[in-house]
Amino acid sequence: MLPDKLIVSGDVSALHVSVREAIEWELMLRDGDVSPEQRAQFESWRLADPSHEAAWAVLQARLARFSALKNASGTAVRRAVDEPSHARRRLLKVGTGVAAGVLAGVGARELIKVFALDADIHNSNVAAKSVALDDGVRLTLGASTRVYLPRKQTQRDIVLASGQIATAAYPGASGFVEIGTRDGVIQTRNARLSVDALHMHTVVAVQGGGAILKSRKGELVRATNGTVWSLSMQRIEQMPETSADVFAWVSGTLIVLDRAVPDVVETLGRYFKGYIYFPSAATNRRVSGVFPLDDVEASLRQLAEGLGLTLNFYGKALAVAS
Repeated sequence: MLPDKLIVSGDVSALHVSVREAIEWELMLRDGDVSPEQRAQFESWRLADPSHEAAWAVLQARLARFSALKNASGTAVRRAVDEPSHARRRLLKVGTGVAAGVLAGVGARELIKVFALDADIHNSNVAAKSVALDDGVRLTLGASTRVYLPRKQTQRDIVLASGQIATAAYPGASGFVEIGTRDGVIQTRNARLSVDALHMHTVVAVQGGGAILKSRKGELVRATNGTVWSLSMQRIEQMPETSADVFAWVSGTLIVLDRAVPDVVETLGRYFKGYIYFPSAATNRRVSGVFPLDDVEASLRQLAEGLGLTLNFYGKALAVAS
């Protein structure tokens, strides 16, 4: 069994097999008619590999937020999972892309959304990936990034489900870019944006123009050129980094100033592709530093040493600081 305080990479590709197997077990157990032999097989599966237990724990923690799953049967879940991917995407994208549903199969659609398994664009590699959208907008995707692309007639909607993206300025004078995350919405007509969907908040850097940030609670801030912001459901606050600091990730460098340790560990975890453990005393601290993303093991060691800790690696699957 893995320790409780694991910070897990959000990459679906690296966990693809374990995640899919965890979902299959969830579907089977949900049906209720489970034999003692099947339950024993399930427990054996959980113990067979650390990635199994970690995938199961993450799945259960995230599904706990979705009350609609409580009464959804495994049959309904499986039927929705078996729908064509384009149909699932259509059901998932409501408004700014937040999944919602009222049918019996809502549980499955929420289940798919948890891991963004049907994202329109994704980057499962550790190297940044550049993509061109059909209207000429270019996106740079960081590691473990998944994006939905619902469309409106007058604007480009981008829904960042996980990871980090950088945009180029929108080329059309009559339209604008709108990026939605769990925490809120960012809009611009002429600025480049770096948007990082972290567990605790969304970090937004604005470069070459202005942008409007809106929280889910309705707070609105006009962000000026060169500024960096923390966007959460509760509030919007300016951060000490400059936009040049934050945009450095596109060139392979993570620069942070007075940043919470979980932010740094989560970001580096996307490039490590495994499981990272830091003790709770360390996760309550803040750090500043420059971390290369093309040598994530060295960066994790640098982070641990700066906190007065020793970091041990167990293959490519686990890093433990103590």
